[in-house]
Amino acid sequence: MPRFVLIKALNRALLGRFMLCGVVLVSLLEILALMEKTTPILNRHLGIRGILTFAFLHLPALSIDILPLAFMVGTLFLLTQMTLSSEISALRAAGLSTPSLYRLLLPAVLIVGLCGTCAQYWLVPACENALTTWWNRTDPLAGQDGQPEDDILWFRAGPTLVRIGQIAQGGYFLRDVTIYHRDSTGLLTGTEHTNTLTYTQGRWHPDGAQDLSLSEDKSFVNVTKGDSTFIIPATPSTIMTLSQSGAFVTPGQISAILHKGAPASLPRATYRMALFGGMILPFEIAVMLLLTLPVIYIPPRAGLRNPLPVYVLGAGMGFVILQGMISALGNAGTLPAPLAVSVGPLLGALLGLTWILRMEER
Repeated sequence: MPRFVLIKALNRALLGRFMLCGVVLVSLLEILALMEKTTPILNRHLGIRGILTFAFLHLPALSIDILPLAFMVGTLFLLTQMTLSSEISALRAAGLSTPSLYRLLLPAVLIVGLCGTCAQYWLVPACENALTTWWNRTDPLAGQDGQPEDDILWFRAGPTLVRIGQIAQGGYFLRDVTIYHRDSTGLLTGTEHTNTLTYTQGRWHPDGAQDLSLSEDKSFVNVTKGDSTFIIPATPSTIMTLSQSGAFVTPGQISAILHKGAPASLPRATYRMALFGGMILPFEIAVMLLLTLPVIYIPPRAGLRNPLPVYVLGAGMGFVILQGMISALGNAGTLPAPLAVSVGPLLGALLGLTWILRMEER
């Protein structure tokens, strides 16, 4: 029973400080994002409601981004306070070792890590898709001629390639759409093109469709007028997901992309990284806790004059930067996704263990 009371008290304090630090960090990032988006939102005459809509839908993605760092800062506050108030010394006198203290704090790691994984897999994709759809639907210039080249969407579905010149009305209206059909070897066999494409009653309706097909001997191209059947392998919601710059998709969507030829606009390595990145999140938080433990070796009389908390915070920031660099290699396909997501936590864990052992020797 005393051990259960200690576990409950420590984890409640840790979760409370984590929430406080998370709110502060997310608020700062949200303010920076709003500084960039407030002017376009007001130019669209969306007012305060538009600002709040953007902030609310953008909040889950920001929360996942700062989750490991917020947990580390919260742990740093808790352990530093307990050390300077001699609470750690009292626990050590009662027989509590450093590994035992780490195990006592693991419930908070599991709670934060598993909640973060679930949010990254299912909450963030839904919110980012809703944000992209809302942003496109409220754009007064969407669907007009003269859209920049950078806004053109390319995606693949199996051997088929699709090019979309413009997206409007939240993905329900497309302009300048071309489908490139290829055989099993990747050679082009024909194309379908339409000036506009509208999604109503569960299907796409083209306007100004044309079909281009190669002759049997590949010597010339046949151009014929297209019919009312123009099928692209994507719904408006899927198109808005594909138009995003990141892989904000659920595990089911990733599985369909990797194994069933579902529509995809990013490299396959990026989707693998998105899948394994959610799995490794609890381990990243556990490493952050390990990197923070050296602060319990601060002599109580030294107070805040001891630079160890600064070193711990620097180690955490270095871990975040290192993980970001290795993740970039994984997104580029240079490293396999399982290796790219695990190298950073492994190196961080080795650093934390080495640091603690050195402190124990003193």
